[in-house]
Amino acid sequence: MSETLYRKYRPKNFSEIIGQHHIVQTLSNAVKNNRIGQAYLFTGPRGTGKTSIARILAKTVNCTDLKDAVTCENCRNCQLINDNRSLDIIEIDAASNTGVDNIRELRETIGLPPTALKYKVYIIDEVHMLSTGAFNALLKTLEEPPAHVIFILATTEIHKVPATIISRCQRFDFTRLPIENIIEKLSLIAAAEKIAIDKDSLEMIAIAAEGGMRDAESLFGQVIALEDKNITAKEVEEILGTTDRKFSAEIAGMILGKDATGAIGQINGLLDNGYDLQIFTKALINYVRQLMLLKINPELKSHFAYEATQEQLEKMLQQVEKAELADIILALNLLLEAQNKIAASMLPQLPLEIAIIRATHAFPATSTDYTIQETGGKIDLKTVPAPPTAAAGTATHNTVQIVSARTEEPVAKDPEPALPEGDVDLYSVRNNWKKLLVEIKNHNHSLAALLSSNCQAIEVSGNEITLATPYDFYKEKLTDHANKLTVEAVFGKILGLKIRLKIVTHKEAGIVDVPKNTDSQPTTDEPGEQNSLLDSAMEIMGAKVVEE
Repeated sequence: MSETLYRKYRPKNFSEIIGQHHIVQTLSNAVKNNRIGQAYLFTGPRGTGKTSIARILAKTVNCTDLKDAVTCENCRNCQLINDNRSLDIIEIDAASNTGVDNIRELRETIGLPPTALKYKVYIIDEVHMLSTGAFNALLKTLEEPPAHVIFILATTEIHKVPATIISRCQRFDFTRLPIENIIEKLSLIAAAEKIAIDKDSLEMIAIAAEGGMRDAESLFGQVIALEDKNITAKEVEEILGTTDRKFSAEIAGMILGKDATGAIGQINGLLDNGYDLQIFTKALINYVRQLMLLKINPELKSHFAYEATQEQLEKMLQQVEKAELADIILALNLLLEAQNKIAASMLPQLPLEIAIIRATHAFPATSTDYTIQETGGKIDLKTVPAPPTAAAGTATHNTVQIVSARTEEPVAKDPEPALPEGDVDLYSVRNNWKKLLVEIKNHNHSLAALLSSNCQAIEVSGNEITLATPYDFYKEKLTDHANKLTVEAVFGKILGLKIRLKIVTHKEAGIVDVPKNTDSQPTTDEPGEQNSLLDSAMEIMGAKVVEE
């Protein structure tokens, strides 16, 4: 049986370790300065080098011919450890030895001096799996260990390790490895195995490993086993079942660049080539999330450095320079919504296509036809096909048909120059309310109707203005992404400051009796109130009455 790659190419000393530089440097300095601790705690994701560095540390402290904290590999102690023949390096799998009796057995032998080495080293892997009794027994050992004993505890779930254990150890946090580190190691393995593999293939393997070197080496071994000595990106893609990150970058760029046609074409091309759109959408969502983080602050790239190369990060930074944060967040929300609908859709690409159209604002203003049926004083709003133009004098008494006019697309335009930051006061907001109602009509008549219908400013905090509106329907319309941006832009220009809106209902704000809004159209008693309601509904929907 051939040896697995991660065992065959496991680093033998500190100089061969790729990544985790902060940990290697600290441990090397401790060895050089003869400041070796008696208990270490290694924590971090799987496959990031915890056990490998624990073994290297055990060998380093016992090597008789160290050079700059690097083992010689030739002395008797190094050879014993390399051949797994040393009785003084004890590895314990806590997942299989969870009980207090196992730790008590350890305590009985701990006092015995090493048989051949300078230090007796206990490496306890997955230490979080120990029982409460076992932890208590181990705690007593850690408090006063013999001078010839070193403990190295390793865990992937630090939150399950008692604070009393953590406090008695030197803690080292292992991080996911950046893609560059993984590619560097895989390139060395490929050269040693005489395998030709291109950069794109290595990138795909590194990304699929999610920051774990052991996982990357295992995946590389799987690729080698299934393919020949000349590996291409297409073969790796087929074996791993992954989609090239390039597609995510291209489609995200098209969405943010408002190229709906190109993005939809790419999606359908992926489907034609047999890609799983659910898996791809997950990758696309992750990519757009990364763009969002970079737009907020480029320093946040540290949270996904294990998923992108430096070259890819540079291209992403170029993408976010041309995009607005609001557009990125809108695209992210729409893609998340589409992800939940793909499995249930008869056409798996349809939810994605709709998300792309909405994210790129590629949809035109649409016409919707309604009828309002009056029966017994009740108004019933129904959608009906638009009839042909009626002849004069054919109008009926009981039915009024409303044909919706083409509504303006609510687009918020950035004022020029950019508005300054600053605090807004409630007096200024209320004093300029009438001006807002006049100005907003130039942008969207429906918004003007909504804001005129007993909508009022009730609170100001910094640059956030809280508007209270009587109905949930009104709140839903005003919190619509495009509508909200429009009001913020227009009102901000009037006030001369950048503002943000918060929309609540009267019920949420605790408002019971609301005075008639003097800025809305005047209303009369009973018969007229019904007409006013009809007028408001028509205004909000951008509709007009057509007599039959």
